[in-house]
Amino acid sequence: MEETVLKAEPRMEFGSRSARRLRRKGHIPANIYGHKQENVLVSIDAKDFSRCLEAGHRIVTLSLGSKSERSVVKEVQYDAFGTTPIHADFTRIRSDEKIQVEVPVEPIGVPKGVSGGGVLIFPVQELLVSGLPDDIPERYQVNIESLEIGNILRLKDLTPPPKCTFVGDPEMVIISIAQKREETPVAAPVEAQPAQPEVIGKKKEETEEGEEPEAKKKEKEKEKDKDKEKEK
Repeated sequence: MEETVLKAEPRMEFGSRSARRLRRKGHIPANIYGHKQENVLVSIDAKDFSRCLEAGHRIVTLSLGSKSERSVVKEVQYDAFGTTPIHADFTRIRSDEKIQVEVPVEPIGVPKGVSGGGVLIFPVQELLVSGLPDDIPERYQVNIESLEIGNILRLKDLTPPPKCTFVGDPEMVIISIAQKREETPVAAPVEAQPAQPEVIGKKKEETEEGEEPEAKKKEKEKEKDKDKEKEK
């Protein structure tokens, strides 16, 4: 792994206000610890550190005055947007001591499955590698040209870098090629039909125009029957 030198300056002030002042000046607070030595509080140039991370460098030498601290980037805190580093922790390392480092995965080539209409799924973009500092690569390259739709590349399918081992679940999916989903056509909105007026049945006393109500007919018949009885 290529090593980068970052200039560090002693940090004499602490707390959130001090950290904000450092960031306004283009620096971020950082800590150096490990190997049973005293923790050292420093500040480093924010742009230099961001370039270091973007290039995939994880092992760095921190130049602090006349002293140099060879270390590995242990933890990075980012802003609310997850894009800008605002704090860093470094762990001291020795050349004869194994360490674990997150190494970026770099896919090589265009998979056959993607050329055939599939979709590349790349859920794990860094692998945890264990080895001596000088044996850990800056990035891990993997050729994916032969992958077809339905193929899955797991951690156990990969060959570790020379003199190194992978740390993690062997069944962990690193890269896969999936069938592209067909978009379901959106149905045209159905126009709302005007509400139909409710049909109410005729009341018993209601009739069509010119028609005599049934109740009145019965009353007249009863009166006729009474008149006949009187005549008798």
